[in-house]
Amino acid sequence: MTGRSTEDLVQQLVADLAPTRPIARLRVAASAVVALSVAGVVATGWMTGAWPRLGDAAFWSDPIAVAILLGLVVVAAGAVVAALAGAVPGRETLARAGRIGAGAAVVWSIGCGLWAVAGGGSASAASSFAGSASCLAHALVLAIPAALAVGFYLARGAPQLGVIDAGVAAMGAAGLGAVAVHATCNLAGGFHLLLGHCSTPIIAGLAFALPLAGLIRRWSPPAFGS
Repeated sequence: MTGRSTEDLVQQLVADLAPTRPIARLRVAASAVVALSVAGVVATGWMTGAWPRLGDAAFWSDPIAVAILLGLVVVAAGAVVAALAGAVPGRETLARAGRIGAGAAVVWSIGCGLWAVAGGGSASAASSFAGSASCLAHALVLAIPAALAVGFYLARGAPQLGVIDAGVAAMGAAGLGAVAVHATCNLAGGFHLLLGHCSTPIIAGLAFALPLAGLIRRWSPPAFGS
């Protein structure tokens, strides 16, 4: 078989294949997730007047509030990076570091929430439930754009992604929402901080792993040869 005939055969084999879609650059995807999250916070602030209290001295003078904020920031960053990097072949080390960082930050955040509960002087869990549910719902709504952006990216990434990866993505997106909620919430109480702020990423990861995984599979291009 001549070189020319081999080239013709290869061209015939690939002629009917759909063109492949390149995976977007990791920093572009991360920037899009952050931009959508910021846009959600700005839109919410414009509609409700609830803006982050990052310039409030009282917020920064509360060590528990600051510790929870730092923990949620690391949860969000670590989980989003882990999810995005897990979709890119060759970025396994970064994905592993993101998962470790997010896991440690989850433990830190829950510990801070328990510290706030143990501090006493807070309302009971029953009386805090309504406010906690409101903050949880607010964080999940804010997380929707980021979760969709991460899911869209994962659908065009590595095909071996599964439910656990979707859960990590949901946890990261909800962490971004929880950061915004924690920075704008004026409600006090250890139970509220634990239930409405610190637990949000875990709840989202468990609740939305399967739905997000299904959405990612629906968005994924057909497998080779299918």
